[in-house]
This record gives sequence, C-alpha cells and structure tokens, in this order.
Amino acid sequence: MATGMPVRRRYLVIQLRRLRSAANLTQDEVWKDLGWSRAKLQRLEAGEFQRVKAGDIMALCQLYDAPEDVARELIQIARDSRTHKPWWLQYQDVLPGAFVGLEAEATMIQEFNIGLVPGLLQTPDYIAALLESAVGSTKDQAEQRLKIRLERQRNVLECPEPPLLFAVVDEAAVRRQIGGADVMREQVRHLLHAGQRPNIEIQVLPFASGAHAAAGLPFTILSFGDGHSADSVVFLESRSDGFYLESKDEIDRHRLVFSRTQGSALSVQESADFLEGLIS
Repeated sequence: MATGMPVRRRYLVIQLRRLRSAANLTQDEVWKDLGWSRAKLQRLEAGEFQRVKAGDIMALCQLYDAPEDVARELIQIARDSRTHKPWWLQYQDVLPGAFVGLEAEATMIQEFNIGLVPGLLQTPDYIAALLESAVGSTKDQAEQRLKIRLERQRNVLECPEPPLLFAVVDEAAVRRQIGGADVMREQVRHLLHAGQRPNIEIQVLPFASGAHAAAGLPFTILSFGDGHSADSVVFLESRSDGFYLESKDEIDRHRLVFSRTQGSALSVQESADFLEGLIS
C-alpha cells in the first residue's frame, strides 16, 4: 500500500481486496468484466488515488456480491472523498469494522490500556463477562459479539505472519475482578502464556509509578509496512465512538508517549513476575 495512505482510503482498499478474494476473482477477470483498463483496477487496489468515483465502487460491490451494509459503507467513503470531507472515521459500535480491518493488516501494534486487558489478549470468559455487563445488549447480540472478538484474535495473532504486539497494561486492568476471581486467574495465566510468544511483549504499569506520560489516555498505534510515522495511524476509543489521528505530529507524539510509558512500566520480566504473583 502507498506510504502515508489516509485511514479511509486504506480501509477502502483492504475491503475491496477482501471482497474480490471472497468472490474468487482475479484482477484480470474483474477489469475485463467491467470493461476497465488493467491499470485502473491496479491503481485502485494499490490505493494510488486521491478521490474515487462512487459508481466504480458500486460496480465492484455488485460484481463481488458484497453484503448490502458493506457496499453502502464503501460507496459512502467514495462519495465523501469527492466532497473533501475529513478522511478520519467516526462510528458507533463495540467492534467497529474499520478498526478490525486495519488491525488485521498492521505489522506492529502498540497499545496502552487502563481499565481493561487489551482486546487481543482477552480470554473467552473475560470477554463474556464484559459483554454480560454491557448496557443495551441482548443475549444473542452478546454471543455474536463474543464470536466476532475471538475471530478477531485469530485473524491477527494466528495468521502466518502475526504483527509485533507491544502492550502496556495498567495495574488496574489486571486487578479488577472482571467475571470473578476464577475468570481473572485464567486471564492472568493467558497473559503470561501470550507473553512467551516471540512477537508479544507485555508490560504492567504499576500503581507505584504514580503520574505517567499516558495518564488518562488509552490509545492504540497501528503501523504498516516499515512502521514509519508516515505509514501509521493512532486510534482513540471512547464508549460511544472512536477516531483516528493521521498527522505525523500526532503519531510522533503518541509514539513518544508510548515510549515514556514503557519506561515507567515494569520490564517484561518484572511484569511476568508481577502477574505470577497475582495467581500464586
């Protein structure tokens, strides 16, 4: 993908590639079927565009037999690109499709979390306990969201080339009894097990650290390619919505915050010892 690709453009490209793959079509089959040039489709799937026609996206979605909600979202992104609307995403959902799609493409993930264990490292029982306490969610919705979250973990952590994952977790997240003592013991054991993978580093930020650079600001940095600022995004999440920061200054600032927060946290080994102490 192109370096410095804006978030919505990157998301659009990811979805179009996945839809074509799901339809079992090659690039040659697509451009010939639509009467396009080979170069046009190649540029589109490489993200080498500033604006894209909604009609082109509509034609691709029809050819790929895309789900109606996915097609509607991608067509709207194309329309927004023609009217100079911001290229950051806002949405309301527990597991926004845009974030999950980008997360699965990242080569490095740096996450700081305060009150909860990072989503990629949560156990099924821990997730179920969180969903059970969610407001306005039916049992069927909770079960579906549990399946989606577990699939998200598999797509990211069990893929042939999983990303580097650096997680700094506030002590409150591992002490809060989500689901009760047994669920939390299992969750802590899972963190210890995950931390043994060569691509995952987990650090605990203890209460004793006092004030720190990331105080009150959970965030995730998703990096693509070589992980330079020009090819990274910062995701900020709240209960009702979330959005991305794309400017180099914002990304560099959050990288510095994350680095300093790592410095305030226990080392990887000290963190493992700390977690062991919670279940011993």
